[in-house]
Amino acid sequence: MLLYEAFARLVSLDLQWFVELTMNNIFWLFVFTLITYVYCGMKWSWKTFLVTIFWFWISIPFLSGTLGLAYLVGGLLFLNYTSRLVVLTFTDTIPSLKDRMPLVMFLQFLAVLIFYNYFLV
Repeated sequence: MLLYEAFARLVSLDLQWFVELTMNNIFWLFVFTLITYVYCGMKWSWKTFLVTIFWFWISIPFLSGTLGLAYLVGGLLFLNYTSRLVVLTFTDTIPSLKDRMPLVMFLQFLAVLIFYNYFLV
């Protein structure tokens, strides 16, 4: 439920909470920075960085089910990366979508997450 708390803190302009969250989780800040750097072809992008953080915040409540984290993550990652290969290959052929790769990746993940939770778990 960290995502809901973050939205509430953002609406109330509690910026100190975000600074404390960042400083208490400095390791994850570097992990998200590395993921962003790798996904953007060894370049930095704020848009991809924020999408990556939002992506993980959304997926945390869904991945902690009763069957165990490893079982859920294994099936989700298989479905996610298999469909990502198809979606990104298709998106790469459309010139107007090449600039929106982080958004396409995020929407693809949300679709896989919803499909996985409703039909496979």
